[in-house]
Amino acid sequence: MAILFHVVQRKLSRFRRLAAHERRLTIEAAAALALARLTFGLLPFPTALRLFGLSVTAAGCVEQDVAVAKLVGRAVERAARHVPFRAVCLQQAMAAALMLRRRGLAATVYLGTMRDGAGGLAAHAWSLCGDAPVTGVRLATGYVPVAKFAV
Repeated sequence: MAILFHVVQRKLSRFRRLAAHERRLTIEAAAALALARLTFGLLPFPTALRLFGLSVTAAGCVEQDVAVAKLVGRAVERAARHVPFRAVCLQQAMAAALMLRRRGLAATVYLGTMRDGAGGLAAHAWSLCGDAPVTGVRLATGYVPVAKFAV
């Protein structure tokens, strides 16, 4: 029990050292991840996409918005490491898209597949703001986009 208390205390201490705007973004990201997890867990995929307001187009992002997109991406990745559930790539990409849309920025969520080493099919989701990476882009190497949705 003492070890758990120490771990939680250390994580809270690290969280408090973040700048106030990064703490707010991280809390918003955790809420968006929970919403994405619930939505994709309870609703059929097409219904969830309609609920999130995603369309089958790509979206652009102007250069001055890239800094905000990077902040959102870091907040989502940080929150995904600490929420009390497994926040997979699809939930992270959707959470980032929701957060970017809330800020009036465009986002595109990509779904991709590739063959894994055993001959099976692997899937991954990532998000971009124009050409700027937001979530999951580093791991997207080798995946072939099969669908994209924009906010």
